[in-house]
Amino acid sequence: MERAGKVIAGGRQGESDPAADTAKGRLFLAAEALIAERGFEAVSSRDITAEARVNLASINYYFGTKDRLLLEIFKVRASELNRERAALLRAATDHDPRDARAILRALIEPPTLWISDARKTALRFLNRARSEGPPEVREIIRTDVGHITRFVDALETALPNLQRDEIIWRLHFALGVLHHNSAADYARLDILSNGRCTPDDREALLGRLLDFISAGFAI
Repeated sequence: MERAGKVIAGGRQGESDPAADTAKGRLFLAAEALIAERGFEAVSSRDITAEARVNLASINYYFGTKDRLLLEIFKVRASELNRERAALLRAATDHDPRDARAILRALIEPPTLWISDARKTALRFLNRARSEGPPEVREIIRTDVGHITRFVDALETALPNLQRDEIIWRLHFALGVLHHNSAADYARLDILSNGRCTPDDREALLGRLLDFISAGFAI
């Protein structure tokens, strides 16, 4: 996702500011919300333009195709997520480069605490993109590892007792835990626990995730 951030930093983010009260901004937010709720395959161009209250041809005018609109949403939101992670990682390593737990927290905190309505929607969109997104989105997810490499580098400094390959394996498993936290996952957890286990307290959820993932690194 690092490459997506570089593209946006070059000027494209301002061209599709999701907060702007413009036809293009409304298309962005409408597509994001509909797909977060229904999934990529269930949402048509007509659904998006109707929700955005714009002409049916507006997607082609502003983005070229529906898939390019979805790619733009992914780039903006992935960049936003990774900027937050990078800022937290810098703060953690500047404070104590040997604090592996703080490094791991920098990785998992942003997606766990995106609790405002807009961020919940953005996170659900990103979660769906992993398995449902158009080919261009899934290719970025598959091949772009620059933002994760930063965490590998930091953990290698913090955990000199672990070989780099072992750190990569453990980080891979940690990301698997993090990605298994969709609304459907928590609905199943609610049934399994008879309503006792919910993600409503996000700070408590962050603590549980951090404890579990840290244990995987023996810290």
